[in-house]
Amino acid sequence: MSDPQHSILLDEPKEVDVVVIEQELARLWKQASEPSIDEATPPVVRACSLNLIAVTENEADAEIISNLVGEVTAEHPSRIFLVVADRHADTPSLEAWISARCSLPLPGGKQVCCEQINLTAHGNDIYKVPSIITSLLVSDVPTILLWKLRVDEKDDVLPQLVRISDRVLIDSSEERDASASLSAWNQFIVNNRGQTVFGDLAWTHLTSWRGLLAQAFQPIEMREHLNATEAVTIRYSSSQRPLHSGLSQSLLMMGWLARVLQWNAVHPLQNDGAGKYTAKFSLGDKAIDINIYSVPPTNGGPGGIESLSINSTLGLQLSFELTDRPGCIRMIRKIGAGVGEELIRPVSDHTESELVARELEVLHRDALYEESLAMSVSLMTGKVT
Repeated sequence: MSDPQHSILLDEPKEVDVVVIEQELARLWKQASEPSIDEATPPVVRACSLNLIAVTENEADAEIISNLVGEVTAEHPSRIFLVVADRHADTPSLEAWISARCSLPLPGGKQVCCEQINLTAHGNDIYKVPSIITSLLVSDVPTILLWKLRVDEKDDVLPQLVRISDRVLIDSSEERDASASLSAWNQFIVNNRGQTVFGDLAWTHLTSWRGLLAQAFQPIEMREHLNATEAVTIRYSSSQRPLHSGLSQSLLMMGWLARVLQWNAVHPLQNDGAGKYTAKFSLGDKAIDINIYSVPPTNGGPGGIESLSINSTLGLQLSFELTDRPGCIRMIRKIGAGVGEELIRPVSDHTESELVARELEVLHRDALYEESLAMSVSLMTGKVT
């Protein structure tokens, strides 16, 4: 896969008074558009295809997100709002910085630039952030919110930002307690359905896995095994730096399988406290066991799903597992006493910024995602029907 396009800050961020951000942005662009005496410096072209709001809770995470949006905006030039919301500070304060963020041009090309507005709010001043952002949004383009804080149903800031956003994204893979995160997010979607479009990067991570499963059962002779499934095993890994767990992906995968195959939940998800989760479903009079295990990462990268296997009462043994080669999954299929088949399937090895960029293009509701999430949450909370 080719390296992602990058962007850089044209100058060091300039601290400005919050009440005159728009005026300072106009001045910034006036200076940037002036002819350069250095012929090696390409001309600047201002562009904006959307408003991108990213919210985190500390400066360290803000630096990571700044690099992330720097890659995203090379493809999707945006007015960026990078917000640090420190809820725990005793003393309220609000500071702002502005800068131009420009993609690295090709030889002879122009620099395509957009704005980055950094807002750092402490204590009760975080409640001023939504109104400030609202006043600075570029009109007639979509607004995307990337919420990097823990989802809290009682949060006062998130609902205000939802009301001005066309799409709201979280990444439940970054939560240590995936069950609590997914449960809160599901309830938030239920409470705010119809206001905007909701998504989760953990679900986006599953796109390749779901595609491979669909392809495996595409042949007519394989379809009878779908209704004969008796066991599914999912193995996931977790990493600390970056904090990323495949548990939420595994739980969403379980919910997706149950939803599309119309399984009925028999009893809630069980957790043994050591990284193993089990659940039971039924289809007619047939029982289906789900087992989810924690294992070490294959390639030392961020955590995610490592393997998935399906067994049927008709003798199917089907497994998918990551290989040591990035971007490849090994599929092993055997039916009864027949000869086994092994294939290496290439999959899209997307970076985090590419996943975000992909989601920026989705502005319609993903009902299957919401239904899969609701199914997973019903099992986690014990509210099975």
